[in-house]
Amino acid sequence: MKDPQLTPEDEQRIENELKALNLELNHGATHFFASAAAPPELVSKFLDNVAKFEEAHAKGDLVSIRQFTQVENLPAADELDDSELEPRIETLLEQLEAKGIVIDRPEHLSARGYYRFLAEEFLQEKINNHAVPGMIHGFLYSELRHDGPEFIRDHVEETLLDLLNLGGDFQGEWLSEHCRNQAEAITKAEALESIHIFRSRYESITPVAFQPQEARRIYGAMYLFFGIAWEGRPLHGGEPERYEDMGISQVAWEDGEWRVQGLKIPGFEF
Repeated sequence: MKDPQLTPEDEQRIENELKALNLELNHGATHFFASAAAPPELVSKFLDNVAKFEEAHAKGDLVSIRQFTQVENLPAADELDDSELEPRIETLLEQLEAKGIVIDRPEHLSARGYYRFLAEEFLQEKINNHAVPGMIHGFLYSELRHDGPEFIRDHVEETLLDLLNLGGDFQGEWLSEHCRNQAEAITKAEALESIHIFRSRYESITPVAFQPQEARRIYGAMYLFFGIAWEGRPLHGGEPERYEDMGISQVAWEDGEWRVQGLKIPGFEF
């Protein structure tokens, strides 16, 4: 049987698919939306325009957001009264939006903290010095700073899973260099030794549940309270052990991340 010949429209559609793939591979354009009924010639021109924009964007110089938006020097956060902060924030956000820069505002930050972030950190971020009318640069606070409560929960949970996973060595990615037990400060090496002794008692450990409750600052330190359940099969036999109760972790803001300093769960602590 003879293969059917492709129509010019079919050939154009295939060429468009290759253009779209090229954009994805070379520029990270992973999503392309077009009506299935759109003429392939129109789609082709659209993809060509996108490619030209991406190439120009890639060749542009990197400049600070302050330079890109032409925002003048701002007073430091500590120089402003509480009543001045919100108007300053509103004005600055309007200036940024007028130049196509949009940034969200996290709930956990005070007005002073958010103004300090915008004026002292965000404006120093580098972007490509290329813009066209209607172009928007969108930024997420959580991608620039990891100080939100969601990172406390995530880092404590990841540390617990690391602790209870006997399939590999304890990595301790979020373990602080400055640890403490329930009574005093200890070294990271001492915390790791406690973890090693605990893990060596079991043939297997099964995490059952983790339910974060709240992050709370007490006497200047930050703690995460959570419910936890886990089961362990002792190394030398015997009935499986099950633990289920509340746990607590002391965390600290160090080097731009929340790190675990102390950990107490039913059946283990350091």
